[in-house]
Amino acid sequence: MMQNKNSKMLLIVAAVVVPVFCVALMVGGALVGFIATTSTSADTSALANGRTKEEVEAEILNIAADYTASSDLDTARAQLAALKIPNDAQYISFMVDRYIQENRGPSDPDTVNLFMLAQALGSSTESMVAALATPTFTPSPTPPPTDTPAPTETPTPVPTAAPTETPTPVPTETTVPVTDTPIPPTVPPAPPTNTPEPTPTPEPTKPPVDYTVEYRILSIDENGGCRGNHEIFVTVVDVNGNPLDGVVVQDTFNAVPPHVSGEKGPGKLEYDLWKNGFSLQVVQNPDGSPATSEVTAKLSSVDSDIPDEWLAQAGYCSSTQDCATRKPINQLCMGHYSYYVTFKRTY
Repeated sequence: MMQNKNSKMLLIVAAVVVPVFCVALMVGGALVGFIATTSTSADTSALANGRTKEEVEAEILNIAADYTASSDLDTARAQLAALKIPNDAQYISFMVDRYIQENRGPSDPDTVNLFMLAQALGSSTESMVAALATPTFTPSPTPPPTDTPAPTETPTPVPTAAPTETPTPVPTETTVPVTDTPIPPTVPPAPPTNTPEPTPTPEPTKPPVDYTVEYRILSIDENGGCRGNHEIFVTVVDVNGNPLDGVVVQDTFNAVPPHVSGEKGPGKLEYDLWKNGFSLQVVQNPDGSPATSEVTAKLSSVDSDIPDEWLAQAGYCSSTQDCATRKPINQLCMGHYSYYVTFKRTY
């Protein structure tokens, strides 16, 4: 009787446990398949048209570089569509995040180009903007000095023959009759007059500002072409033209941190331009006292901010009319313009 009870109990346990175990196996298998599919989806999307992931990313880097130079978003979209990558904008965003994690920051042109394309496609993130939109300053190559033409030789004049001397006639002696010359009477001295007090020399008036400013845009050759620099190169000098360190220069809207002369060499400092622009002024002397100065115009790397006359004089277009025609269709050097600025102390 006890044996029958035990047999029935075993049958009940088997009927309950075995189905539950089978269901667990099915759920586990499905979960493993889902994880495997998810982990390989990114690599599968990178194998579009038979290309490897490395080949696809190399083409994306070329597309990003072309877009940064031309700002032609329609062409960039068409080129990305040809790669047949699912959700290409998100893929580019992942690439930017990966490059940042690999410490390829704003000094790496591939990272910057990808970031610019991601922004245009609307897939940039707050972490990207924090890492790349306002980068720390990196040394920029100083444009090479222009060659000074060699002085031309001045021909030495050939001496001409000395003129023949003409004898000077000797005057004949003339007898002068001796006569008594009367001695003029002595004139009494005039009475003394009051001597006026000397007029004091007026002290020079203080100039209206402590620093004057001169600035200009670099020519297309000085800046290295349309993929060249995008900086403002600033020099501060004293009244005699010697480099002056310790002077604080700041933009008028406090949009970027101020810089101090001497950071980039005697009397020198720099500002980077990332498709933006601002006006500069001196705000503090080397001894820490407040300073006043003339203010530059807006110095920008955006085509629409730059006067047509500046662009034509610097060789970015053939005339002001040519500049005005090419600006709206992005046929200039958007994002790649630089400037020279000199602040000079007036006393």
